[in-house]
Amino acid sequence: MTTVLEWTGKAAAIDLGRRLVDCDPEREGHLGDGRPHLRDVDGTAHVPDPHENLLVVGDNLPALTALLATHLRQVKVVYIDPPYNTGNAHTYKDHGHDHASWLSFMTPRLLLARELMREDGVLFLHLDDKESAWAQLLGHEIFGEDNSLGTLIHQRAKGGGNARSFVRGHDYVHVWARDANQVGPFLTEKKSPAKLEVINGRRMLVETDVLRAGFGRYARGSERRLMYEDIVAVKGEGKLADVDAKLASGEYILRPWGTEGKHAVVRVTPAENASSKLYSIIKALGGQNDLELLGLAGVFSYPKPVELVKALVASQTFFDPDAIVLDFFAGSGTTAQAVMAANERDQGSRSFVLVQTPEPLRSKTARAVVTAAGGGAERTGGAVVAVGSDGAGGTDGATAAGDAEFPTISELTAERIRRAADVHSPGLIFTQLEVVDGE
Repeated sequence: MTTVLEWTGKAAAIDLGRRLVDCDPEREGHLGDGRPHLRDVDGTAHVPDPHENLLVVGDNLPALTALLATHLRQVKVVYIDPPYNTGNAHTYKDHGHDHASWLSFMTPRLLLARELMREDGVLFLHLDDKESAWAQLLGHEIFGEDNSLGTLIHQRAKGGGNARSFVRGHDYVHVWARDANQVGPFLTEKKSPAKLEVINGRRMLVETDVLRAGFGRYARGSERRLMYEDIVAVKGEGKLADVDAKLASGEYILRPWGTEGKHAVVRVTPAENASSKLYSIIKALGGQNDLELLGLAGVFSYPKPVELVKALVASQTFFDPDAIVLDFFAGSGTTAQAVMAANERDQGSRSFVLVQTPEPLRSKTARAVVTAAGGGAERTGGAVVAVGSDGAGGTDGATAAGDAEFPTISELTAERIRRAADVHSPGLIFTQLEVVDGE
C-alpha cells in the first residue's frame, strides 16, 4: 500500500528537499560557490572529518545541506526531537503552527537526513501526540511505508492527579530505516537471570545453566545442569568436542559444582557484549537530574533524559562502536552526552554531529547563569551557558530588542558538551562550526 499525505505546500516542500539533495557534494567548488558550507568561528572554511565530533551552529536546513559534502551515507543513527508544533518553536515559529506548515518545515529536513544515513541507518523521531499522526504519515512518505520499523513509547512522567481527563505520561518515538532489510535487531544490555561478576578485573555476564541434561520440568531440588564430566554419557563425543572448543576460546569456563567433585559448564560474556532485544516501552523520567549533575540545574526546560537517548543510540550501535550519530535539533545537547555515555559503556568511539540555532533565550534565569559563569564573555574553547528546551521552548516576555543581553541555546549546547565530557570522556575534543548559507 502506498501512503499519500496531502497538504497545502507539499509540492514546494518536496521540491525544495529534492533540489538540496541533488546538490553535487563532491564538486570541487562546493565551498564558497553559493552553496551552504561550514566554517570555523574565525571565518576559515572547515571540511570536517566524518568521525569528528561536531557542533554546528546555525539553521539546520543549510547545515544538513552542507554536511552532504562530508557525511553522505555515513550516519548510522539520527535522533531528533523537533518542535512539537505548539507555536513555541523559537526561530522556527515563523513557519507557523498549523499542520501544513509543520509538514512543509519537516519535509526537506527529513529528505536531507535520509541522504546522510547509511544503508543500514535508522532515524528516531521523538514527539508528543500533537503531531504524532501527521509525523508518522510524513515519515512513510519520505522513507517508504515498508521502511517503517514501528513506534516506541517513552514513559516520561508519573502522577498528574490534576489532569483534566487522564495523565499524559508518555511521548512517541517513530522509527524508520533507510532500508529496513539492512537493519539488525534493536539491542539493550542483557538483564537477569544471568548475573554480573568481575572476573580477572573485567565485568562479565555469567550464565551457569547453558548446558542441561534435558528439557521440560525438573523436580524441586533436582539438578538440571549437565556437568562437564557427564557430557559424553548424555550427549555424546560430538557435544564434548563442541564444549571443549568453547572452553579453549574462553566463551565457556568450568566451575566446581555440587558435592561430587564435578564441574558446571559456565558461559561468560563481557558485559558490554551481553545483549537482549529492546522492549518497546522505555521508562526514563525527565532530564533535569542529568543537568543537575552537571551543575546546570534549572537552566533548561524539559531536557530529554540521557538514559532514553543512550538506549536508542545503543540499540542500533551495540556492536558498532565507531558509528556516527546525528541530531539536528540539538537543544541542550542531550544527544552528545548520550553518545559519550554509550562509549563509556563499551569503550567505543562513536561520534556525534549536533546542529543548533544560536537562538537567544529570553530568560532571566539564563542571564543569571551567564553572569555567574563569568559575565557572558566567551571562554577558551567555546561558549557560555544558556537555557531553553530540547525541540520546543518558551519565553518569559522579553523583546527581541534585548536579545543581545541573553545567551543562546547553542551556547548551552557547547557548555553541556564540555561538562559532560568531564564526567564521561575526559579529553574529548569537539569542533564548533558555523553554517554559512550561500556565500
